[in-house]
Amino acid sequence: MYEVLLFELEGVLADTGAARRDALMRSLADDGLAIDREQYEDACAGFPVREAAQAAVALAGRHLDATGIDLVALRAERYFAETIGRGVSLAPGVGDFIEHAAARVRLGIVTRASRRDAGFVLGLAGWDGVFEVVVTSDDAHTQKPSADPYEIALDRLARRRLSRPSSILALEDGPAGILSARAVKIRCVAVGKVPAHHAVTADAYVPSLEGHTVESLANLVERGQERVS
Repeated sequence: MYEVLLFELEGVLADTGAARRDALMRSLADDGLAIDREQYEDACAGFPVREAAQAAVALAGRHLDATGIDLVALRAERYFAETIGRGVSLAPGVGDFIEHAAARVRLGIVTRASRRDAGFVLGLAGWDGVFEVVVTSDDAHTQKPSADPYEIALDRLARRRLSRPSSILALEDGPAGILSARAVKIRCVAVGKVPAHHAVTADAYVPSLEGHTVESLANLVERGQERVS
């Protein structure tokens, strides 16, 4: 049984995928660039904003220097903030899952979202105080797939009560997060619309948290099951 669950906020707990996609595509359009949804889902979904912007620009067949990529990313962040400022939905089954899990294990967030966006979503969901640690893009020097965000989370957890990586389970929505968790030897469940070739790099996969419990996820991981419909 796991003692700690660490969640990516975007895509796992909050249904932000379409908002992220549309924000990046809008930013690309400002520079006369375009990619299709399939390209976005395959190469950009689940990555931190700058990495997603860099991949999208390459797919669009344009070369931009570092400053140009930064501008695409900054505009995408601004457009995303505008969208979620009008409201955001939780992913299917998340409310019940968090209520169940909070009574059994320690909870934390390790997210590519900014501190401002994470605080806004957590406030809307009524989750103030539910998560023991919250690591955002503002906290880490390097973003996922770097180990840095998860190393910060482990350090913060240890300040309260030590938990071994083997007792922690990560829930991620894309390849960058999966690699980040695995870099510190934390097992990972891929959640949501994760392309198959990325999902198989996790220890288990579920299309959503609806109908699941901490125990059911642990069973999937321990059986080495990669996909459940």
